[in-house]
Amino acid sequence: LTFDLDPTTLPTDILCHLAMEMFVSAGLPAGLAEDRVRRFILAVRASMLDNPYHNFYHVFDVMQTTNALATATGTMARLDSWERFALLSAALCHDLEHPGVTSQFLSKAGDSTHGG
Repeated sequence: LTFDLDPTTLPTDILCHLAMEMFVSAGLPAGLAEDRVRRFILAVRASMLDNPYHNFYHVFDVMQTTNALATATGTMARLDSWERFALLSAALCHDLEHPGVTSQFLSKAGDSTHGG
């Protein structure tokens, strides 16, 4: 549990391992195999677009910060295993396939795939 981790200093393979450790330490829901969660993390990494900010480093940082805050405040202890899994998953996926520009930019550009 730390607020001092800089994910940009680590390779993404290590970040995937650390993400898995967060899920495991939060307590995986019954019946949810570790291998399935590992594949989920790798799929998220593969789906993140290569842009300067909304990338895998960013979503890992949000996941790690969410985990640290939820643990430090006692929130994790009040959630059941599926709620903890949902919280960490939401943090990890919050910018999935983010194009790296604002919605307003996409709308003006006429991009229909992102609500424009």
